[in-house]
Amino acid sequence: MGIPVLIAALWSLAAPAVAEDTPIRLGDMAQSLNGVASQVMIDQEFDHKYGVDVTHKAYPTLDGLFNAIRGKQVDLGFGGWTSFAQFRSQGFPVFNIFAVGRGATLDVLVPVDSDIQSLADLKGKRVVSYAGAAGTATVLLRVVLSDFYGFDPAEGGDLQYAGPGLIPTLMKNGDVDAGLLFDPIGAKALASGEFRSIGNLAEIYKEKTGDDFLWIALATNDDFAAENPEAVSGFIKGWVEAVAYVKQHPEVFEDYGKKLGLDEDGIKLLADRVIRDYATTWNQEYIDGLMSFADRARKVMDKGYLEDVPDDAFSTDYTP
Repeated sequence: MGIPVLIAALWSLAAPAVAEDTPIRLGDMAQSLNGVASQVMIDQEFDHKYGVDVTHKAYPTLDGLFNAIRGKQVDLGFGGWTSFAQFRSQGFPVFNIFAVGRGATLDVLVPVDSDIQSLADLKGKRVVSYAGAAGTATVLLRVVLSDFYGFDPAEGGDLQYAGPGLIPTLMKNGDVDAGLLFDPIGAKALASGEFRSIGNLAEIYKEKTGDDFLWIALATNDDFAAENPEAVSGFIKGWVEAVAYVKQHPEVFEDYGKKLGLDEDGIKLLADRVIRDYATTWNQEYIDGLMSFADRARKVMDKGYLEDVPDDAFSTDYTP
């Protein structure tokens, strides 16, 4: 063995091993706008900057996503904070670790020529929600209508559920009178000129209560968090940096919007709505404020819903 080769061999033995970035499987719903910041994190390598290697996995339904999160098929996942708290109370080892979306894209839409002008006009009308019976957005809809407009569409049998991509067609065909949607489907429907919003649920909730609403949170499971606490913290740091990048570079919505068939005005509408939706504050005071919504939700949901919200359904241990 030559001297240079020998020196190289000895150096390789003496040099410390370079730690590999921790793989993280990130679960999300297909067509969710969380995917924009997630892709930015990957493309700009903000994940590797903080010692993680993110793979984004999209699920076509909420049930599929929630099953993946509860079944540890993903390590972190986006979803309604109330759902994760409910899962925790039922014994599933998942918990909320960061705020993601405040609900700025949760609009109730109607066909542009509908005689429905406000949420008050929904009484006795057929309303469809994309979020399922126990989804956070559906619960918000029921809370807002029950507490501030005097009726609960679920009690009258007027509340239905369907996949988000089907809801515009259901409204156009007259199968339902109004639909609760989120972006990008909501923004695309508005940009088409065929639909209009009769109310943004998060804005109405804030106006009526003075409290900010939290729609989407980031969750993980006990085992992954216990084994990889630095990776969980690293992911959140990368996510916050990705959100800041998106806010500073709204042009990242260009390709996304074009794939949806949006023109420039539609892309700007989408970007403005999504940027307003991002939430990056997560502390105990913020978490305490969520409990007032839990109190309201218990009154309109079936017995047992958020009846006991465990303290460990939330953690600030990984907050940057």
